[in-house]
Amino acid sequence: LGYLEFFYHIIEKRDEPSLTKGLGKYILQFFRTVIDQQTWSDSGTVSERRLRSEVLSLACHLEYPPCVERANQHFKDWLQSNGTLNLPTDVAETVFSVGAQDDYGWTSLLHTYKISLSEAQKKKILFALATSRDTDKLQRLLAMGLEGEVIRSQDLSYVVWMVARNPKGYHLAWNFVKHNWDTLVEKFQLGSSCIRSMIVGTTGQFSFPEELTEVQQFFESIKEQASQLRATQIALDNLQKNIRWVQRNLETLRNWLNEQMK
Repeated sequence: LGYLEFFYHIIEKRDEPSLTKGLGKYILQFFRTVIDQQTWSDSGTVSERRLRSEVLSLACHLEYPPCVERANQHFKDWLQSNGTLNLPTDVAETVFSVGAQDDYGWTSLLHTYKISLSEAQKKKILFALATSRDTDKLQRLLAMGLEGEVIRSQDLSYVVWMVARNPKGYHLAWNFVKHNWDTLVEKFQLGSSCIRSMIVGTTGQFSFPEELTEVQQFFESIKEQASQLRATQIALDNLQKNIRWVQRNLETLRNWLNEQMK
């Protein structure tokens, strides 16, 4: 599931709607039995619970109707309870992510983030807010993370990483890091895990040669700092691997999917 998800997220960011749709459809067909067996609860062994969390999250991301409907119902119940309803831990992130897709849900979650005392809940809410398909909301999220008033500064690198996973947000996240580089380095120190996570996170699903050139040019422009950062080399290595993977496998994948979905 993890490997398939990785390929899916790369394809999803290549602006090839029919291929993305075909791969999503295949993944849903392949895992449908497992998805349909899941309960929206916290029961089971550690591995059963982890599987539940992963497959339901992916199923809702792929807009599998039974999953989206169930998550929406949980979200409505949670909203009606004024946030007092305890959602099952394993599915809370998925429920919040589905709820965050409309204006009211997104705003309600942001309000809950501000007043919540639970670290775990704050993290799940940030994850959900970053799944919005509205680029204005994603921009706002990044700006709030940089200001550090509504969204805490220590959460910024996580927000950047999550926005970068979003097909609507991955270029936003990369441009945000480029344009605010000096401020970010001042805020978090050059060798910090936050800076490392932002560099690797924003470039991790690029797969076009033009994107590699753009990243190389940026690293060249901060050459002195980049030489002290191992993360820049990791980012370039990952990007080159992604480009090679696409060059080697994209047509094979396209033909194979056409066969599978006949």
